[in-house]
Amino acid sequence: MNQIRNEQFGFVFQQFFMKPKDTVLNNVLLPLQIASESYKLSAKQRKIKVLEALEAVDLKEKTLSRAADLSGGQKQRVCIARALVNNPGVIFADEPTGNLDSKTSDKIQTLLFDINKTKGITLVIVTHDDDFAKKFDRQFYLQDGEIIKEYSNDN
Repeated sequence: MNQIRNEQFGFVFQQFFMKPKDTVLNNVLLPLQIASESYKLSAKQRKIKVLEALEAVDLKEKTLSRAADLSGGQKQRVCIARALVNNPGVIFADEPTGNLDSKTSDKIQTLLFDINKTKGITLVIVTHDDDFAKKFDRQFYLQDGEIIKEYSNDN
């Protein structure tokens, strides 16, 4: 189960769950280190994948920066890179823009939709932001753990 979760899914949490004293590179590298047995990637191959993920979120220049030294938006993009690094089929994100200013929130939203279109990754997003939710093809509204409304742009 852990192997499937690590290989098929990427996670972006509300809290960044990064090692603050570690570099951006090492924070993004973590899922590849966990999966190293199943992927059989060399250290060089893992580093290339990390750099590609950081480039996708426009943070390649921060590779050697400490996570603690990043802004909130940069930390969120590092978390998205970490979710992307294993080329998952699905990314689950819990309030990926909840703690960001509106300009950074717009950038993160654009990034997520670009990832969806260019990489074919399914996005499952939890948000309280109605404007953000309306941008998705399908929305499910929950109350007390129950789906109370479903909306599809196909309707």
